[in-house]
Amino acid sequence: MSGVVCANFGYERGVKPGKCNGAWHAHCYRKDPRDSFPVCQPQGDDEQLVAEERMETDDTNRFQEARDGDFLVTQFQCDQCHFENCQHRSAVSTSVQDELALVCIRRANLDAFWSRERSTVGANRREGLRYLGAADSCGWSTPYPARGPFPVRDDSGMQMATSMLLRSMDAGNNAKTVQYETVRKMRSHLSSFFHTVPGGIGASFMTEEGGGATISMSPTNSMWFKRFMKGSHKRMGDVWIPDRPVTIHELKAAFELLEADWDELQADIVGRRDVVLTATMLISGFFGALRGEEIVRVDVGEMRSNWKEALSYPELAHVPLMLAGRFKREIGEKLFCQPLAAVSKSGIKIALWFHRALEILAALGVQRGPLFRKRGRSIQTVKRATVGDLDPMLHKILKRVQSKWPSIIPDAVDVEDEYSSFRSLRRGATSEAQNCQIPKEVIEANNRWRKQSRSRGLTPGMSMMERYSDAKASVPTLTRFSAEL
Repeated sequence: MSGVVCANFGYERGVKPGKCNGAWHAHCYRKDPRDSFPVCQPQGDDEQLVAEERMETDDTNRFQEARDGDFLVTQFQCDQCHFENCQHRSAVSTSVQDELALVCIRRANLDAFWSRERSTVGANRREGLRYLGAADSCGWSTPYPARGPFPVRDDSGMQMATSMLLRSMDAGNNAKTVQYETVRKMRSHLSSFFHTVPGGIGASFMTEEGGGATISMSPTNSMWFKRFMKGSHKRMGDVWIPDRPVTIHELKAAFELLEADWDELQADIVGRRDVVLTATMLISGFFGALRGEEIVRVDVGEMRSNWKEALSYPELAHVPLMLAGRFKREIGEKLFCQPLAAVSKSGIKIALWFHRALEILAALGVQRGPLFRKRGRSIQTVKRATVGDLDPMLHKILKRVQSKWPSIIPDAVDVEDEYSSFRSLRRGATSEAQNCQIPKEVIEANNRWRKQSRSRGLTPGMSMMERYSDAKASVPTLTRFSAEL
């Protein structure tokens, strides 16, 4: 019970090593010399992190060869069989395309094998030997079902796998080649397309509770393809550069500059608008612990509607930070309220800055709609800003902090590369909350609206005012997060 066994060719044990075309002996089925597909290695740069799957650097043949017993865990057909399944002919040795296809097929098979670690494959093989011994004691002549032959068609999804492998060679942003998360989008595309063709979808089932499922006939959902996806992910790994968190010291320095700008620009309403937008962006992201995609959903009209009631709330005046728009896994337009303390422990005047923002926008004729906006297709229309529109504001104020206080942001820090409105403010808030020893329950309460947004529409529908009324009952708890930062 050794090596890899091609279910179509059915080689016998007498085939000599090197003469089996890699279809029998494990040490014959090795990476093609022309294979240059990326293998993730631990990074020397602290800013680049390798994903959860740690590389076994002492295994020099990792992802390079098959192991004895791989065929007992993963479905296997040799390169030539897969090629005939896809092309219905034999590969031509003089064809560049055919040779490339064979290199990709070999890599795809090895990735599928390496979805299981060497120790797992070895343990399973040893268990198989015990099973054969027990079966032999009973005189069973066919202890295993027949391994083939497989039909001459691509049921496993090898064509799709080879295309994904070639996609993985494209140039990346944070690494030499694109990351696995980029490559896997091709699988989604292929699966979606397959579901549009006759026979792409099987029977549908409904449960008594109203749930249901549909059988997918796409090869991208085959067991072999899932093994290939897992193995290729382990081989490629994940390299990312996390957003640098904005610290409380950087935030306080930024507000010192913004306060000075506000006083200086008394006669410049447009200049003051830019100041308050930067300030409210920092507040929403840090004290609301919002990601950039959530910050841009702050709604002027809803904040204005609830402003007076929130600021006059008995014994605990607060800012009604209202988020409106389409949220992931929610149907239609939704609105959530994130109450913020009027003043933070660090001295940031949250209510004052939002009051200034509402007043400036009113003077400019903006009474409702998104707080962060940009021109639409016509000069008369506006639309909600994107995360990318927030980054210039964040980078501009942090560069000014860096210029004036290099002890806070060192000159060696590349602000534009390392900070982003997408996560920098939220990461900074989380770190500061830990430093302030804010209880876990308070942090979870502050994030409660995300739980609603992930509820897949199962929460009862509420009107906009009921959303704020619902939040009012928990104002003491919901404002504690921003108050203690």
